Amino acid sequence: MHRGIRHQFLLVLLLLSCASLAQAANMLYTEHPLVGKFWDMRSRSFIDEAALLARANAADILLIGETHDNPEHHEFQQKLLRARLAAGGRPALMMEQLDAESQQELDRVLADTERSEALPALNGLIKFTDWGFYSPFLAIAYDNKLPVIAANIPSRRLQMAIWRGYDSYDADEIKRLAVQEVWSKERQDFLASNMGGAHCGKLRDELRIGLTRSQRLRDAYMADSAMASIGRGVVGIVGSSHARYDIGLPLYFNARAPQARILSIGMMEVRPAALTPDRYEGESATGDPPYDVLWFAPRVERTDPCAKIPDQKEGADSK
Repeated sequence: MHRGIRHQFLLVLLLLSCASLAQAANMLYTEHPLVGKFWDMRSRSFIDEAALLARANAADILLIGETHDNPEHHEFQQKLLRARLAAGGRPALMMEQLDAESQQELDRVLADTERSEALPALNGLIKFTDWGFYSPFLAIAYDNKLPVIAANIPSRRLQMAIWRGYDSYDADEIKRLAVQEVWSKERQDFLASNMGGAHCGKLRDELRIGLTRSQRLRDAYMADSAMASIGRGVVGIVGSSHARYDIGLPLYFNARAPQARILSIGMMEVRPAALTPDRYEGESATGDPPYDVLWFAPRVERTDPCAKIPDQKEGADSK
């Protein structure tokens, strides 16, 4: 990779991380009529909390797709996890926010460390900058002796996918992970388009397509990390795009564990002019619902992250 391109790529990731994970000072639209409601995307009807909890507790794989810097999303995720425990479950906690390379140290701390020392040590393993959002999950896991899965593939292992493609990896491994088997042109076009939008339209095509490959590989590896735990149940704390049926983790779980019962919850931030759930359903790569259920929360007040991202397109001024 050219040194200048590598520098620009790392700068993009750094700015996006800082922009998306900064602690919000204010929650907007708290009186919005959808806040706190549950929309079943398949029956296209509202359901109550009791019905959602019953479905969540019965799922082999519960994926709770968040906006990373929304504290109300994290509070609701904790509520679902505690409800699972109250119902007698002891699921594995799968966390995108933990790097797979930390698994050995994570297991050691959970097994052998006193609580007063364990929680600071566990917080230090969280790869996201604002670890305070995720510390409560690790405390719940520690107190209830739950296994924690450090699900995220290390970024350095994604560099080959970004710049050289899947031929840079072991072919048998890529096949085992079902990276190619689950994919289609429709999924590719959709994810590539959304990857460009997520980076404010400022990515050059080479990087946009490379990041699309890395997103697919990340989801395949995260699913792989949880395969051995499906029997006891898995609760996944992941970003909203990873929880999508059309382009995310469910693709890989369905391919490799087709009998597993999945429930995917997409947590939505409300918008003032969007007062009905259909305004949040959006598009999908396949035309099918991307989630099973939508849950609505207030919106975090943020500065515009796009203003801080350098333009990566050919011919843009990169000074």
